[in-house]
Amino acid sequence: MRPLALLLLVGLVGCGNTLNGRGAAAPLVRVHAAKDLDCPDEEVRVMEEYGGVYKAVGCGRKAYYRTLCEGLTCDVKGEGDGPVGWRDRADPVPPVLPR
Repeated sequence: MRPLALLLLVGLVGCGNTLNGRGAAAPLVRVHAAKDLDCPDEEVRVMEEYGGVYKAVGCGRKAYYRTLCEGLTCDVKGEGDGPVGWRDRADPVPPVLPR
């Protein structure tokens, strides 16, 4: 395999688990979990489960988080915080047609 093609392949595989893919919300979940569990960041363990749900364990406690990522922005909600992904958006404006 050519070195350039191999480098590109490794780069794509490496980014697959962070940006806009699996694991994209993990850093934000870790921030929420450290605060919610009252536990130092380095002691919090974050595991991704199915459907954008994360489980955080640390300092003898655990918490679950629902996530939704759109582009570079991730929304993280803890248990009882309401649904993820619902944002207020303006109603579509119909186009003005020339006469």
